[in-house]
Amino acid sequence: MNVNLLGSLGLKTSSFNSLPVNELSGIAWDNDEQRLYAVSDEGLLYHLKLDVKNNQLENVKLIFAARLKNRNKQSLKGKYSDSEGLSVENGDNGVKGDSSLLISFENKPRIERYSTNGDFLKAVDIPTKLMRRKNYRNKNKALESVIFHPRHGILTAAEFPLKQNANTYQTIYSATGRTWRFIASPQQNSAVTGLETLPNGDVLILERAWKNELTPIVIKLRQLYLDNCNNEHICKTRLIASFSGAEGWYLDNFEGLAHYKNNQYLMISDDNQHPLQNTVLVFFEIKP
Repeated sequence: MNVNLLGSLGLKTSSFNSLPVNELSGIAWDNDEQRLYAVSDEGLLYHLKLDVKNNQLENVKLIFAARLKNRNKQSLKGKYSDSEGLSVENGDNGVKGDSSLLISFENKPRIERYSTNGDFLKAVDIPTKLMRRKNYRNKNKALESVIFHPRHGILTAAEFPLKQNANTYQTIYSATGRTWRFIASPQQNSAVTGLETLPNGDVLILERAWKNELTPIVIKLRQLYLDNCNNEHICKTRLIASFSGAEGWYLDNFEGLAHYKNNQYLMISDDNQHPLQNTVLVFFEIKP
């Protein structure tokens, strides 16, 4: 393992301001505002306050919840509300009050900008093939993650490879159409559930492999070398950590990934509104 675990906490709050708190699938850390943003599969936005002392996660508190609004200032509903990936822009520029959120959606595939209060700002132009639901393996396997990369702009990934692509390779897409491919993990149903930027500009990938309740879940963290690719855009990766339920790890459905600072990151699990699952926030550090 090339990580140090710095604490994990369960989020027990079931509601806030009469809004449900469950199915958290995307997170992003705003260093200027010192808060963690999260989105749920049902089109809700949350703000969380973290208590980190001596590089240990000691507490997490929910302080805000709101429904995401469309361009007509109405709450997102139905297939339009399936928010999955989250990234913050201008969250570490030393200026308070100028942050905005990038959110990727799955059932109606798209990426949009929102205010930190959940108001729609602008749709993001992405390749047409990524906006067509018929191109995905099913309606619930689309744009699971999104990040803003300092050199390459907006990057996103589908949970599983598109129908037109071999299932042995996963792909990272830029909003302008550039692609980076890498060999998929061999575990059955291995999916890309989260992306983040590493301090050197490479991409940190969160992967989850799950088949059914009788099969141990496997969670992996891999480094994708964006500048080490061949002529077919297949890039080198490095396994940073692998956690398997078969090895005694207590794991859940980890879908969200956020850069905290330096080599420190957070990941969160989606409880799927299932009584036997939990919303778990994990704080960890990648070893130098």
